[in-house]
Amino acid sequence: MALPGSAPPRVYPARVGLSPSVWFLIAVIALVAGAAMLLVERRRAADGSVRERRRWAAMRGWDYLAVDPVLPSRWRYGTIHMGGPGVARHLISGDVPTPDGPRQAYAFDHEQGGRATSVLAAVQVQSMLPAAVELRLPSAPVPDDAGLELLEPVGERYAFVTSADAIRPLLTSRLIEASDAVGGDVELLWAEDSWVLATVPLGSSPDRLQDLLADLAEVATALEHGLRANHAPTS
Repeated sequence: MALPGSAPPRVYPARVGLSPSVWFLIAVIALVAGAAMLLVERRRAADGSVRERRRWAAMRGWDYLAVDPVLPSRWRYGTIHMGGPGVARHLISGDVPTPDGPRQAYAFDHEQGGRATSVLAAVQVQSMLPAAVELRLPSAPVPDDAGLELLEPVGERYAFVTSADAIRPLLTSRLIEASDAVGGDVELLWAEDSWVLATVPLGSSPDRLQDLLADLAEVATALEHGLRANHAPTS
């Protein structure tokens, strides 16, 4: 009650604001919108990568196939053992020119367990290898295949093999040089049967794949030279 002659008491309006539930809803909407934008950007980048790969293949007379569920089951070591054969997506196939003649080659996005894990490239060796060998950078995980044993360092990599006696003669200075040249983005490089294979990160450009295929062809050549030297008659 105001005293006579005094100013009436001030009346303040009730504080107006958003409830915690409304702020939570706004945060959820912003989070969902951000995730959706990120997915759209990733899809655009993936679509652009596929278009570039198809264009690269067409310029060189290579074949393109959207999906091949059978091809990866041709191999069993490397990332095939780690995550299963999976599916080859956005597969390009053709010949890599070399001084020793063209070599059959593949490159594809490797999908394992329903998601793409890496880009896998493979180049054919002109001779059957006597055993399998994996050349892993120190940053790569140790293989969990009981059939592989650590042999020795090979340049910047460590060799894991299925037969030490069969592979040791092939670990020549030329192979060391060729494997070192493959690049630091290739943690895992391996050879089995009549193929040399390697993986690079998803989204690798066609130019990077072209360089990788050429490097794998040189690794294949080094293995072939080792095979011929090992089987050359002694005087």
